[in-house]
Amino acid sequence: MNRFIDYGITWALDNKKSLDEHDEPIILRQLKFFHKRDLEKKYSKENLYVKACYLHHLLDFFRETRVDIKDMELVFKKFLELKVNVEYIDNDDNIINFQEEINENFQLLRENKKEFYEDLKGMYLLNSENNDIENKKNGINS
Repeated sequence: MNRFIDYGITWALDNKKSLDEHDEPIILRQLKFFHKRDLEKKYSKENLYVKACYLHHLLDFFRETRVDIKDMELVFKKFLELKVNVEYIDNDDNIINFQEEINENFQLLRENKKEFYEDLKGMYLLNSENNDIENKKNGINS
């Protein structure tokens, strides 16, 4: 998978610097870029680009995390702790906070939990479920 295309990194980074020359984490540069794009959409105050950016990173986090993904609330907590910035300070020293957008994404997954896990079901979940079944057969508590 080409993550540069998926995350819009080529839009978020200028061509004058390499990735190594940036002091800010890539997610923060992406958020700033997508927030600017949302501001340009004067007819919409829903921060759709920002929500999409967070959702994309959240879905990736479900695949890459080592915490139990069946515990959605724990995944959300770790996502906030380990993966993303909730806010940043712009050039005018204003605090830009995206907690509301993040919470909307969390709520979307909560409301569609069954469908989400069915879509997410891959080798990890299938192996995990098979291991759980085997452990129960063998009298091992997981």
